[in-house]
Amino acid sequence: MNDESAARGKRLSPGLIAGLSVALLVGVSLFIRAYLPHEQVFSGEYIRFSSIDAYFHMRLIDNLLHNFPTLIDFDPYLLYPFGMNLDNIHFFDWLLAGIIWVFGLGSPTQHTIDIIAVYFPAVLAALTVIPVYFIGKELFGRGAGVIAAGLIAILPGEYLGRSILGFTDHHVAETLFSTVTMLFLIMAIKRAQASGLTIQHLRNRDWKVIRKACHLQCAHRPLTRYLPRYLDRWANFSSSSSFSTFSSSSSLTT
Repeated sequence: MNDESAARGKRLSPGLIAGLSVALLVGVSLFIRAYLPHEQVFSGEYIRFSSIDAYFHMRLIDNLLHNFPTLIDFDPYLLYPFGMNLDNIHFFDWLLAGIIWVFGLGSPTQHTIDIIAVYFPAVLAALTVIPVYFIGKELFGRGAGVIAAGLIAILPGEYLGRSILGFTDHHVAETLFSTVTMLFLIMAIKRAQASGLTIQHLRNRDWKVIRKACHLQCAHRPLTRYLPRYLDRWANFSSSSSFSTFSSSSSLTT
């Protein structure tokens, strides 16, 4: 019996225990966000989205799927009666519409569109648990990674409210993608330090040293393009004509 228990203990490696814990926490995160508010979202024969912005995104997604892959560049219903140009890069809407288009085999029904879209934020929040674990693991070890994953899985407040069933908005996607970006940045820096990579090696094109850290840095490069463009969009939005029109119309109504 002692030999059998010892063998079982050897089979349950720390990595396996951490992996099972993270998988469990992904399920917990999905349960909190998708199961608990299920009755409020699926009421009767209709699906009720959880925010006004969700209906805005669903209008764009519906339009995309009915005219795939073309998206309208002007919406007369936004900032009525002025209308508004859709000049931003609606990556979230393209991503969700693409997923729905694939699952719907190129011609998804309205029910398929609504079902996938309503679960999308909860799934993205559950997936965020995984990179959070790896960030904690990279910085402080597996135990810290599991604790960090547990905290993000049950974190209340704005993060929970904006990643719940039916809150089909881009905020949770920003959280997931920026977290993955930070993960690869941390991993790239650590691998660069471990391999002794410095600016001088890059200047001298010392490929023997560069190659050791290149695989993570190459993976990190396309991800980091998302965050600067997102921040740039926010910076430009405050000075855009659409924002000025919105501000002036708001002041007239108040």
